[in-house]
Amino acid sequence: MPPTRKPQKMEQRVNTILAFATGLEESLRSHDTLPSTTKELYRFIDDLPLSNDAAVVCRARDLDSHGTRLWNLAVKLNKADSTDAELVCLVRVFACLLLDYAQRWTKRSAQNDSRVLESALKTIKNCLDRGHLSLAERAVERAAFYEERLTFTEGHILQDDTTPKGPLSKEYYVLRIALGWRQKRLDLAEIMLTKLGPRYSEFDPALAENLADLLLEIGKDQMEKLLYSDAITWLEKAYDILLGQTIEALSSNAKDLQISVMHRMVKALMGLRGEDSRAKAWNIVRNMETESGDKLAVLLLRLDLYTVDSTSSPQDFCDTLQKIVRTVHLTDSNLKTALHHVHNLRHRSPAMAHTVLASLLTERLVDAGEPKWLERVLVTTIWNITTSPDPVNELGLLGELLDTLGNKFNKVINPSATHAIQILFWKRVEASYHLQDYVGAEGWAGMALHVMFRNSGELNRGKLQRKLILCALARSDLSKAQDVCAQMSESNKCAPSTQYLIYRIALKCKDTELASDCLNSICNTSRDITLLYACVLEAQQSGDCGQTVAAMQRVIDRYDSGKPDGVHLPALLRCTARLLIERSSAHPQQNHSVNEICVLFEAAAAAQAKTATRGTTSHLFSQAELDWFSRNSYNLALRFCTSWSPSQTLRLLQACLKVGFIDLYPPDMNANLRADLSLRRLFCDYLSCSLFVVLARSDVGVEDQLRYYLGLRKVAEDFRGRLQEQLKRLEGGAKKDLLRKHTSLVAFDFEAAVRLKAWEDLFQLIEECQACNDPKIFYMLADVIMCSEAPSETIIVTLQHIFNMTWRLDTSDIEKLSRWIRCLFSLALVSKIEMAEHLLDQVLVVAVDARTKPQSYPLEELEWLATTAFNQGVDFYCASQDSACRRWTEKALSIASLSNDGGALHQLLQTKYLGLKWDH
Repeated sequence: MPPTRKPQKMEQRVNTILAFATGLEESLRSHDTLPSTTKELYRFIDDLPLSNDAAVVCRARDLDSHGTRLWNLAVKLNKADSTDAELVCLVRVFACLLLDYAQRWTKRSAQNDSRVLESALKTIKNCLDRGHLSLAERAVERAAFYEERLTFTEGHILQDDTTPKGPLSKEYYVLRIALGWRQKRLDLAEIMLTKLGPRYSEFDPALAENLADLLLEIGKDQMEKLLYSDAITWLEKAYDILLGQTIEALSSNAKDLQISVMHRMVKALMGLRGEDSRAKAWNIVRNMETESGDKLAVLLLRLDLYTVDSTSSPQDFCDTLQKIVRTVHLTDSNLKTALHHVHNLRHRSPAMAHTVLASLLTERLVDAGEPKWLERVLVTTIWNITTSPDPVNELGLLGELLDTLGNKFNKVINPSATHAIQILFWKRVEASYHLQDYVGAEGWAGMALHVMFRNSGELNRGKLQRKLILCALARSDLSKAQDVCAQMSESNKCAPSTQYLIYRIALKCKDTELASDCLNSICNTSRDITLLYACVLEAQQSGDCGQTVAAMQRVIDRYDSGKPDGVHLPALLRCTARLLIERSSAHPQQNHSVNEICVLFEAAAAAQAKTATRGTTSHLFSQAELDWFSRNSYNLALRFCTSWSPSQTLRLLQACLKVGFIDLYPPDMNANLRADLSLRRLFCDYLSCSLFVVLARSDVGVEDQLRYYLGLRKVAEDFRGRLQEQLKRLEGGAKKDLLRKHTSLVAFDFEAAVRLKAWEDLFQLIEECQACNDPKIFYMLADVIMCSEAPSETIIVTLQHIFNMTWRLDTSDIEKLSRWIRCLFSLALVSKIEMAEHLLDQVLVVAVDARTKPQSYPLEELEWLATTAFNQGVDFYCASQDSACRRWTEKALSIASLSNDGGALHQLLQTKYLGLKWDH
């Protein structure tokens, strides 16, 4: 509502209106309207009309002239698109009200009333077109006044009745119908329609077309609201209005309008979904065909009826759609419509839908010059076939179609369409492969690789070619698989997934070199551990132990470079070890197999040691797994110690048993397990020492020899540290066996000490041998020291100690002792004469004692000692050392007296001794 204003005199109000009209006219002509103009127009429109006053009557001509000029100016502004639509409507309503106000106070005439009514009707139409219903309603108020005054005035016809009033009245009611509809007052619109009368043939043809078009819009609006019955009512009235006119009188657009009305009537009848409604719809369609022939709109209606009529024949549907496809003018809209109906036909018959699509492609689109249309329809065609629920020779039909298009269509399908097509093909490939229909899967993959789809990209082509290889392998067609590989590009062939498939082919063809190359390629180009697992499984299934081992070792290598998900290393190592052991058992002389076993057990030990150093409570290897590796590595070393090289066996023992597993058992294990592990370690130490000795005695360099002896001494030290605990625990044969091992190990350690020149350790090692009560060990020690490069003094002292320890044994060998004594005496005679003299005393004791035993001191040894000692005494005599001479010659005579030669040696030496001349 406009703001309240103070009362003014009527003349001033008229002057204000005229002044505003003048200013408005000037601003509109100069296109310089103020923002407040719209608000002012609303206020003046609400103020009009003014009350009856002499001032108004005097200014009626001015009001009329201003109204006429504003009206004409509004008509011009209406044609300018840049003008504000609301402002134009406001100016028209304001001008119409000025004319109305001026007409009220002038002499009445039908011509003036018609003039004002006509302007009011045009204003109403303009406001309705612009959507300003409130302004249109204000204009309707004034139009109603003049329409009524033109028709009746106090019950009498006006004197000037020559002006035709019928057309304006009818136009008025048409606009009232439009306003009622726009205001959602169809009841009012129906009333206005009845006022027009039932004799439609009397309507002006142009008015009839306008009214029919209006009723068509109302019917369409009701259909959008799903009020099909109401829509049919309005549409039937529109149809009747057009039928009431002669064809010659109507415009050229009337025929299309009639078809549109009938089309909507059919659609509304279809919405009712009744038998009667469907029959009426068919009747309308037949009438349309009779009148218009095979127009697109008529054919589409027929298709719509086929769609909702389940009793109709799919063949009729197909025939009608074929007519459209072969004759329709190709546009985006028409193509979209055709495809829509193809989808409807597909629900009834996918085969017929394919026939229509094939016709559209080969007969229309291939030469249309619009690749995007052909690509769109081709995608739809392939979708229809690949998703068809009832396939019949689908590959044959599609192959024939693609070949035809390939020959006629010289362009390549664009990447986006190709991608969509290959998605459809791939789904079918996967479905067929899952159902083990490998021939079908090959067919669909081959379709996806058709020359028309060259824009699919190398990755997609590679994926399809790999599927072809899988199908060929599933059918055991190695030739086919190899052919596909040969056709692949280098980039696709080098892809890890392709290398895996080539690996499978190589296994089946027994091509070891190719299989190894594929494994190398997979390891170098892929981080996916599952591919290596797949290679392991394939190799196992093929029965190729060597390839299985190679693949599993690659998995282990990948584990070292970074722990892959889902890998339990102990299980992986255990499986690989079994395979390696199996292969090594069959060919124990193959060094590479043994090396692989050693590497594997070393890797296992390193992995567990790495876990243990982190200080975590959860270890990589469980106790059972540690036990498996510990036991099997020792048993393996023991089993093949005579077949494998000593270094390989020692490598297995050193790396896996001591360093890797036995030391890495959990600390909370029970006492029995702890004792068993300690005993197992002793066995390992003994075997390791034996292997160290073998290696040290072999033909190796001095540096390696010393390294082996040093390793032996460390292992021997570990053995001694654990021995006593086991001796307390064991009894009987087990204990004796362990003592024998200890004795042998001491002998090995003595040899190592001698080679390493650890002279200070020799006496302790000799003392360790006392407990074994076996002279053989002392014989070994004596042989070692005598064959060594030790200093003479060291040899003498060591041999003396060995001799002393040996003589205490009841089972000592006199003959062997005698040879030691000769050697020792010879050495001492040169470098340590006191030791040699003392040794003569020991010989006297030993020789006397030997007379009580089964084996006496050897005669030749006694003779040698007696002779050598006597000669040494003579040397002392010559050196004027008479005291030493007497001691040595007397001891020589004592030894000679023990010789079992009838006293001959003693007598000879006695005679010579008596022949010596002394100074005193």
